[in-house]
Amino acid sequence: MICNEVKITDALGQYLFNTISIGGQILPRAHKLQEEDIVLLKQNNINKIFVAQAEDGDIDYKTALGEVAAKLCGKNTAYSIGEDGICRIVAGIDGIFMINEERVAKFNRHGGYFILNTIQAYKIVQKSVVIAELELNLPIVPQKIVDEMLLNLSGNSDMLSVHDISAKKVGLFYTRLTNDKAETRHFTSIVKRLVKDFPNLDLKFGNEYETLHQTEEIANVLQRALREDNDILFVLPGQQTRCPHDVLIKALNSLVDEIVCPYLPQVGAGDFIIASKKGKKIIVIPYNYGIIDSSYAVRYIKQAIVADKLHTYDFNHPQNFIIQEENKISAENVAHFISSEGYDERPDVPHIAAVVLAAGVGSRCGKNKLLADVNGQPLFMRALMAAVRSKASPVFLITGHQAEAMEEFLDKIDINVLYNSAYRSGIRTSIALGIKSVPAFCDGVILIPADMPNVTAEEINHMISAFEKGKDKQVIMCVNKGKKTNPIIWSKDLYEHADIVPEDSHLRPVFVEFTDHSKLLEVEKPEQALDVTYPLDLEDFIKANTPKKQVQK
Repeated sequence: MICNEVKITDALGQYLFNTISIGGQILPRAHKLQEEDIVLLKQNNINKIFVAQAEDGDIDYKTALGEVAAKLCGKNTAYSIGEDGICRIVAGIDGIFMINEERVAKFNRHGGYFILNTIQAYKIVQKSVVIAELELNLPIVPQKIVDEMLLNLSGNSDMLSVHDISAKKVGLFYTRLTNDKAETRHFTSIVKRLVKDFPNLDLKFGNEYETLHQTEEIANVLQRALREDNDILFVLPGQQTRCPHDVLIKALNSLVDEIVCPYLPQVGAGDFIIASKKGKKIIVIPYNYGIIDSSYAVRYIKQAIVADKLHTYDFNHPQNFIIQEENKISAENVAHFISSEGYDERPDVPHIAAVVLAAGVGSRCGKNKLLADVNGQPLFMRALMAAVRSKASPVFLITGHQAEAMEEFLDKIDINVLYNSAYRSGIRTSIALGIKSVPAFCDGVILIPADMPNVTAEEINHMISAFEKGKDKQVIMCVNKGKKTNPIIWSKDLYEHADIVPEDSHLRPVFVEFTDHSKLLEVEKPEQALDVTYPLDLEDFIKANTPKKQVQK
């Protein structure tokens, strides 16, 4: 594609960059100029015009919008491209709109000429309401640009989706300090505000708990509340939590699996906390919730209530440009809806997540082999991009040693990056972190060591196709000349046993125990099983993958 201002006499067969209304006629954007158009423009004293000249491999902007929109659309969504050139994505059902705003921000940072705007995340929406708008600023675009965008979007789950609202049982947990009437009125005002702020989420308020605002007492009663029939616990504190060693934080840390949101960066609401325990959500309401205006707290509470699993990376500061709400698509375009097609409509297709393990120090190699340069790209990116290009979704990269250096290469790729602070304790800590983050809708997970640079998307897809959806206890692994090798798929009912294939796998109890449930796939090419472990392995691999001209230099 070449964009230029040209003389009208040279514009024949080229594409208008912008819509022109002239002489009672409209020449739309991306219109290919014909003889009669040139005559019309000349008659209206237009001597020069800004146009795009198509080259081999270019596609028009509507085709490009459709390809990208199909990738963005997830569960219960549809899209339509209007005559104004904007692609509108709509809700397919009445429900709640789900999105990670950090991912939208990343899309807009690296989308080139694409722009994506959405409504507020976790908004209650009605069917056919517009939830997002996608625009492309070019009339034509090289297919390779679109392909690169689609690849960068391949490493994650649905970006835009609408979900049914299911009933949640809510317990109220009061930590009392003064235990007087004033404190009771304070708690009552917060409960009224909670009921007012979440009228459409089908929250069933039931059990109530009280304890003194003291660490040990809070932990004891909280433990009982978590054993009882509560999906969510709203904790109403008797005092603000001001630091990591405060009473409430200490009580939570003694019980919960993880505190995913330790505070909210808002004056007066900094004591907002979200934690989880075996799928149950604990939401500590800001002490001043009854008197402050905190739209972010409301948004995060909605997110915690609706989310399948709670992750720290989901509670980053949002960056998104919000479009007008309650905007319904025109009747003319309703007939042209294109619905999303996800795994939900294909019950026979397994949904497998990928965890790429890249946290290790690489002590046997003498340096961080994962950052070794192979033709201008760090070695770990080869295994990661194989996962991104495959049918596995979402993709998680576990970092640890020199994590910041790795993340410099990841900004354009839509994956989930998890930092393992305990990476020095061994690879099993990385496996546990990755598996804990896999969504519940996944049937299994494929574990891929990042030091396997020859693993391919085709190999991963072959393994996924061997997984039988609906069948219990499955282990899918590769075998090379009779020797078991990574990657390996574990079904969700075996997550607690999950491990990568070690050199002595035949001696490991877990691999012996599940022999009857294991399916071995012969590696097509022996080099696919390469595991870069020692300095000579790394040296040989770099040499084999360096162009001959470069080696001669």
